[in-house]
Amino acid sequence: MQENKPPNTGRNLIGAKVYFDGSQWIAIPHTERPYRKRGKARDKPNENETVLEFEQAFKKFKGKRRKRKETLIKEFTPLFENTEQAQAFAEEHFNRLSRNRWERYKRMIRRAYLQPWDYFVTFTFDSEKHTEESFRKQLMNCLYHLSNRKGWRYIGVWERGELGKRLHFHALMYIPSNAMVGELEEHNDYSTKRHKWEKSVQNSFFNERFGRCDFDKIVCGKSVSDSVNYMLKYLSKSDEKVVYSRGLKTYLVADILDEDILCPYNPDDEYGNKYILSPKFTCITEGEILGTVSPEVISQMPKCN
Repeated sequence: MQENKPPNTGRNLIGAKVYFDGSQWIAIPHTERPYRKRGKARDKPNENETVLEFEQAFKKFKGKRRKRKETLIKEFTPLFENTEQAQAFAEEHFNRLSRNRWERYKRMIRRAYLQPWDYFVTFTFDSEKHTEESFRKQLMNCLYHLSNRKGWRYIGVWERGELGKRLHFHALMYIPSNAMVGELEEHNDYSTKRHKWEKSVQNSFFNERFGRCDFDKIVCGKSVSDSVNYMLKYLSKSDEKVVYSRGLKTYLVADILDEDILCPYNPDDEYGNKYILSPKFTCITEGEILGTVSPEVISQMPKCN
């Protein structure tokens, strides 16, 4: 039986954007996303009081999509002449905010799988050292300087603990060799959540300045996947913004051989066809073959957003 070939057999992809979604490599041909002329600038949403109120309510009301939307329609019906107007307004902005949130999720996932992470780190607010405001501000400032001066890279989200609602910052981190600050020390602490003693690795520099911090070593791809899913869970609960260090990119830019294209993917996507690639596709840039995709080869590839 003749093997089914993808529609682009015989045509390599030149300068494709390539990303990993947690299970497979996917290529977006650059010719499938032509430049689209921008329309006239519109008023920003926060200039409209009703839209701003809706955005605040969208963050406030949680739950499954259908129930959440019904709650918002009910909440905003008194502001309109009838239910139909309220429903149309809620549908438009609910879909807009949901789409924006999904775009944030996708960007975080794609960036997370493109970096060589070392640690999954949790920083915990300590009321004896900071107010919540100073904890957020000074921790972000500290990580910003470590990124600029020592080459640290990170993706993180804020969340509150389930028991005491204590503020935490969770982050995937890449720390170059010889760029660690402080000392990594093993501790044995009692977990009030799991009701048992647990060992942890903490950093003396951050413990002294901010309170407890846990450095969990990432040892394989599954650790990255688990960390990404963990952060996505809290991101969906809080609608907090994802925090990135400067310089993180979303895509590899590569020339893809036809033999490495397995099949089309999501052909109805608004930006055109995508293609699922071989898990061991050849990385080529400007005619130079760098090798089979791997962390070492990825570090040499050009990248973009």
